[in-house]
Amino acid sequence: MSPKPQSRVPGADLLRIVTMLMILTSHFFVHGGVLGRLRPSSPYLYFYICWIIEAACYVMVNCYALITGYFQSRTEFKLKKLLLLWGQIVCISGGLYLILCLTGQVEFGWGAFLNASFPITQKRYWFATAYVILYAISPLFNFAIRRMNRRQHALCLAVLCGVFVVFRNFSYWIDFAALGGGYSWASLSVLYMVGAYLRLYPPKFRLSLLWYFGLSLITAASRIILTILYYKYGFDSSFLKMFMQYNSVPVVAASVCLFVFFVNLDIKNRVMLWIIRFFSPAAFGVYLIHEQIEVKELIWPVINPSQYVKSPMLLPYLLLVIFTLFLICALLDKIRHLLSVLLHVPQGIGFISDKISAFFLKTFNKLVPEEGENS
Repeated sequence: MSPKPQSRVPGADLLRIVTMLMILTSHFFVHGGVLGRLRPSSPYLYFYICWIIEAACYVMVNCYALITGYFQSRTEFKLKKLLLLWGQIVCISGGLYLILCLTGQVEFGWGAFLNASFPITQKRYWFATAYVILYAISPLFNFAIRRMNRRQHALCLAVLCGVFVVFRNFSYWIDFAALGGGYSWASLSVLYMVGAYLRLYPPKFRLSLLWYFGLSLITAASRIILTILYYKYGFDSSFLKMFMQYNSVPVVAASVCLFVFFVNLDIKNRVMLWIIRFFSPAAFGVYLIHEQIEVKELIWPVINPSQYVKSPMLLPYLLLVIFTLFLICALLDKIRHLLSVLLHVPQGIGFISDKISAFFLKTFNKLVPEEGENS
């Protein structure tokens, strides 16, 4: 009898959806120009409310990396999955560019087309590039994880988090590790190791959701206070992000707390489970579609959230925009996936990956024979 496939964790799948809604919320504030127009004196306390919401959403990228480490650390690397991931990114980036050109929204240019067709190496999506690198080198992390006991794994995390989170946070003025505020595969790798540890040794602490809200308030308070001081004294604006970056201490800690809460959720409602199973696989596609450079440059001036910074409709408009964007992008990614299945793309990628793997292993075995073969 073949072994049963690894069971899903509905809470983790739900977190994928939640983190994507958080990303849309943050982009509403940033790409929509809302935060840039807010001041402490703005009406309806929007300056404080929006920064609190933004801080609460800042765990978005970290949670996605934690989910990856939680599952991928117990799964074998598959070249087919890497190629499918690469293909999804290329298809959405290049495909949307061509669609926009054909509809007259963007003027075609060979340079721009080539750039859109190689989105990973051209860094059109920083997270997609970092995520592909993370998945490609995950076998190295898994090799180490499977050979470490709990104390060794904990010591590894203490060193990684100490260097790349704690020490980085308190030497903020010099990015000595070139982490770019957490916008890098190295920061995702640290969280990958944390996610793997949480899978192997589930934490027993309670009130993780309460801790998440508390830490998010600390993150928001740091940004609010530093912004008020900035307007008063005019220091270097880069210090405004000192405690509000992906790899800052309160954000990383809040990410772990929210992740623990969702992983331990016991979801049994059938309707809720269906919604999660339907939308969770499309979450990454939502990111790729709405963050496609040409699409992004078109949609945010039309949505124009900043027009509501002095209106009581700002927050209702926020909800309308993020849920509408999520639904549209999710359905578009579902259509893309359906077309790829109808065109037998996964089978084709599987055939190609098998041939590449066989050729690589044959060549590698010739160049680097096992110990004792030539002795």
